Amino acid sequence: MKKITGLLLGLFLLVILAACGNDKADSKEDNKITLWYWNRGLDESVLDKVKEEFPDIDFVVQKLPPGSDYKTKLSSLLASKSSKDAPDLVLMNIWVSEFLPHADRFANLYDYGGAELEEIYPTWKTSQAISGDGKTMIAVPVDTAPTGFFYREDIFSKLGIANTPEELTEKMSTWDGYLDVLTTLKNDADAYVVSSIKDAFSGNVNKLDQRFFDEEDNFIGGQQHIKEVWDQSIELNEKGLVLGNIDEQSQEWNAAINNDKLVGYDGPVWAKDILMDATPSTTGKWKVSRSPISDGNDGGSFLAVLKSSKNPEVSAEIAKFINSAENQVTAYKNLSLFPSELTALENEEIYHNEEFFGGQNTTEVFAESAKNVKEAYRGSKESIVFTAFREELDLVKVKNKDSEKAWEDALAKIERDLGL
Repeated sequence: MKKITGLLLGLFLLVILAACGNDKADSKEDNKITLWYWNRGLDESVLDKVKEEFPDIDFVVQKLPPGSDYKTKLSSLLASKSSKDAPDLVLMNIWVSEFLPHADRFANLYDYGGAELEEIYPTWKTSQAISGDGKTMIAVPVDTAPTGFFYREDIFSKLGIANTPEELTEKMSTWDGYLDVLTTLKNDADAYVVSSIKDAFSGNVNKLDQRFFDEEDNFIGGQQHIKEVWDQSIELNEKGLVLGNIDEQSQEWNAAINNDKLVGYDGPVWAKDILMDATPSTTGKWKVSRSPISDGNDGGSFLAVLKSSKNPEVSAEIAKFINSAENQVTAYKNLSLFPSELTALENEEIYHNEEFFGGQNTTEVFAESAKNVKEAYRGSKESIVFTAFREELDLVKVKNKDSEKAWEDALAKIERDLGL
């Protein structure tokens, strides 16, 4: 009897210990928060600070391949019914609006101080991650990508186009003025600033206060505001003001810059590092003015909390901490991730003279640009529309397709793909 009693007692203790062990494992798992991001998408020194700020959290970061691979992996995760191995936090790019139809798979940040976020970030930025009915916010702004016009100051000055960024900004403030500058470059220096009509089209869409969809997700991309941008891109081509059909930031694009064929670029703030890496021999010869016609935005990411997170409240706090003014200043200094937090733009640490740009403080230009970006609703199916327009513009340039026929064919494909 004593043996049986002892055996039962031993088994009881084993059960208790096993339960305690499981509780500890579960407790550790409950305190684990995982983040997905891509290389240079977030500053790793800031991620290290998360572990100091939240010492009770097991903060795990997973760096994934960037670009379409990342987006595909995230899409597959959201399409799956399983939340096994799902992260708590996910970095999202300018395509964040494409995931608004899946808002139910994300934590609604209005439940975790989202209204306060709207006070400290630009409306045009936060609106990209808010549902059309205004009831759901799926992500916190990380960086923005205000545009500016990068140009070879030595060439522009020699040709008598402009001696200062301010003078060039004024000259290119109208479409006709912009055409005059491009025409002078072509005629007097056999040089260009537009590498393809499809990229000219995309860049100018990014300056509009209306894009391809209204806030009820009705397609409006066939209306006059888009047709005008299309016609301007065609005009550039017909007047011979486009270098070729060269993708921006490609090796061919880099070569054109080094050969003084591309001597300007209307692009986002993050292109500073690309230029510096692509053409170090031209250090000191570049300047930055405001973008032609009006300011735009080309990129910028967000940080979202998945609905499946076991710690949505803490995950939201981590997202906000990563994107505090102080940490965004750090990220800009280290990675040129331009701050989205408004008070960060007032921090003197981000303003300094830059050797590559001839001693110019280019942050001043981009900060002004960021303040003037127009708010525009981005539909969840923008990629479908952009693809159709860009493919037809390719045919105009490469196959000499009639531009009006290309416009009509693009709209027909869009309507078919959207099921209209």
